[in-house]
Amino acid sequence: MTDKKFVCRLIIFVVLILLLPFYTPHAVDVKGQDITSECFIRMDGAKIKKLHLFDRNYSTKWERATAKTSAITIRLPEETTQGGLYLCFAKEPQLIQVFQGESQEAFYREEGEGYAHRYISFCGNEMLRLEISGREKIGFSLSEMYVTSGIEPPDWVQIWQPQLDRADMLILVAHPDDELLWMGGAIPYYKYQMNLDIAVAYLTCANPLRRSEMLNGLWTAGIRHYPYVAGFRDKRMSGLKSSYELWGGSAKVEEYIAGLYRKLKPQVVLTHDLFGEYGHPAHIICANEAVNALSSAADSNMFLDSFARFETWDVPKLYLHLYGKHQIHMNWDKLMVAFGGKTSLDISKEAFAMHKSQKSRFTVSEKGPYSCSRFGLMRSLVGDDIEKDDFFENITLFPKYIGSE
Repeated sequence: MTDKKFVCRLIIFVVLILLLPFYTPHAVDVKGQDITSECFIRMDGAKIKKLHLFDRNYSTKWERATAKTSAITIRLPEETTQGGLYLCFAKEPQLIQVFQGESQEAFYREEGEGYAHRYISFCGNEMLRLEISGREKIGFSLSEMYVTSGIEPPDWVQIWQPQLDRADMLILVAHPDDELLWMGGAIPYYKYQMNLDIAVAYLTCANPLRRSEMLNGLWTAGIRHYPYVAGFRDKRMSGLKSSYELWGGSAKVEEYIAGLYRKLKPQVVLTHDLFGEYGHPAHIICANEAVNALSSAADSNMFLDSFARFETWDVPKLYLHLYGKHQIHMNWDKLMVAFGGKTSLDISKEAFAMHKSQKSRFTVSEKGPYSCSRFGLMRSLVGDDIEKDDFFENITLFPKYIGSE
């Protein structure tokens, strides 16, 4: 080979190497892209209702009011070889099936209520047919649908794992967004910096819109296991007595929380201020019954149904937001390697921003009378905190159990 030919080939090789990062057709995507706008999608119903699936607004939806099966066909771009469907339900269906090409056998089938946000992967670029059957007298409604390419979905696509059966920490709050607003950076810090299993439980969730915002917020904060939602009505009452009556009485709330303690067996529980932060009755009930459930969860004579399933559990540590005794001040403003140098407070603020329908007068902040860094150790079976910079001080953690991340 002459020197001239060698130089020419070397130049071509260098140019190809330099151009390679810019060559990203769907066929070789590793991290996926949103290709919804590149697909040809057909479905039944009025045109304006169809557009609700793609307006990226969780308050609108494509809705079918009966158990009748509805179909959506999706013609993919030619260069797509694999990807997924990301479905965000406002009202879950009875049955989902996905077919490909001319096949009469579904490659995906899920019956019964499941996760409100679901991801279904596919291979090949044959036409997809999504069939959704509603529940009797209820139907179903789908607020958003995305089609993505690539081996892995984009980071914002939620692939939920089952609810935790055991947790190192339980964060128990009244409403979606309380876990971020009042508990600050607890989720991202302990989940990713400390690699602990964090279960999040809500006593209420007002509607499908807030549920989608709840899931978006949790996903942004780093949670991958589906949360617990008790289903108590989310209605602001005039006082504590009427709020308890709305929820069926204190014993009903205490029983639910005691059941969570027994099932999850958390080492640490975080919950609201006893005075409800700014006096919210639901926050007060949550804090009160979190305290009351400590003794009942440890008593084999109380709440026999959950005792039969999970036995007893004596929670080692319970922290209350803003509690005046045995105070601990968490620093959520430390940089975290797991999130590219952002702080846990930064991540919590980003997650809180997912709750777009809530025009809160509060912000996630370490400053002010409702500081998300200030807690008090209300109960401990392992001694007082000395360092006062870690909820798990004096705790010996379980070995990681089967099913944890």
